[in-house]
Amino acid sequence: MSALASASSVFNGRSFRVAAPKRAVARASGVSVRAKLEAGDKVKVVSKVLVYHVPKGDRKNGTDLSGWEGVVDSRADDYNGTYISANLEVKVAFAVPNDPKGKTFIVHCKENELEKQ
Repeated sequence: MSALASASSVFNGRSFRVAAPKRAVARASGVSVRAKLEAGDKVKVVSKVLVYHVPKGDRKNGTDLSGWEGVVDSRADDYNGTYISANLEVKVAFAVPNDPKGKTFIVHCKENELEKQ
């Protein structure tokens, strides 16, 4: 009997979740978010950020946001005062180009891609 056959015969098809100890959860939830950028800060993109969801933009080749200015909408790594891990932690609102109504769109960025104005 192969190792694969013996391993698959033990699995009964049910998934389960292992809970973390309460003290580990308490320590993790006690971490505060220490950020340079807060909601409402005006920022400028200083590195190459290529996005494909810009309204009225080039969806096939993408739009490079280097040099664009926007406003920090919120933080993706702050959930009701609790730190959570996020790869792209800053949500920035940019104005839609050539839009008379002043609509905006949201882009998730890293903090090191932005510069406070």
